[in-house]
Amino acid sequence: MIQWFKEPKIDFMKVRRFFMALSALGMLAGLYACFLMATGKANMGTDFSAGALLRISGAQSMDIDPIRESLKNGGFPGVQIQQVTGVGETGFNIIIKLKNNPQTAVGSTGDAVLAVLNKDFPSAQFFLQGSDEVGPAVSAKLRDDAFKAFVFAMIGILAYIIWRFDFHFGVAAILTTVHDILIILAIVVLSGREFNLLQVTALLTLAGYSLNDTVVTFDRIRENLRLLVQDHDFVSLVNLSVNETLSRTINTSGTVFLTLLPLCVMGGDILKDFAFTLLLGVIVGTYSSIFVASP
Repeated sequence: MIQWFKEPKIDFMKVRRFFMALSALGMLAGLYACFLMATGKANMGTDFSAGALLRISGAQSMDIDPIRESLKNGGFPGVQIQQVTGVGETGFNIIIKLKNNPQTAVGSTGDAVLAVLNKDFPSAQFFLQGSDEVGPAVSAKLRDDAFKAFVFAMIGILAYIIWRFDFHFGVAAILTTVHDILIILAIVVLSGREFNLLQVTALLTLAGYSLNDTVVTFDRIRENLRLLVQDHDFVSLVNLSVNETLSRTINTSGTVFLTLLPLCVMGGDILKDFAFTLLLGVIVGTYSSIFVASP
């Protein structure tokens, strides 16, 4: 293993209060993001908000504003339109996101939107490439299932850490994992990125990744508690343990970071958001293992 530091003696614990306060602010931002999600003010994906996501192509390029106005007049207010550009994309491609309309049957929204567009812009020759439509009952179930998945994951983490170490380590691991999730949520939601089932997948993946890094540090703390407890007070012992695992932490996180970076930069529209969340999680998870879990 590459040793980036030869017997490092960085006093991480000396600045622990500053970083704990910084993390508390980040968690407050995460709680605010949760509030925005609960009240429907966040950019929620069709999976969670009920509605339709339509992928429409046309024969000629045109401005988005006339399309938005056309749909508004055609009975689709509050529509969100995004032009899709990138490698491999040909022609004029847009993604249209609509909220659920109780008067429209699930599965018929795409045809209704296409009829409005082709009526107002016949020369554009719009056609439907694909659609995802979710009703209110399904979206509510998806939200409940996502929440249950997170709760079950936290219970599993707590049980594992208590079995592997003890209750105090388990509480620290849970708080650290919740800290990571909240900060990632804050950045994703407050930056206006869409939150959907794929983001939930990324968050659960990151919960496991963050725990893995935390367990390595905890294991060294436990080992040093047996061997060096008489030579060090507890704070200096924790500091020593973090320094001893520092190179391993940098190697692991750096490798994952370099793997995700090309996906974040060169991936498709869907893959970019997923990779961005994972990339963000690697950074936050590495930070929390040193400045949150151990303190």
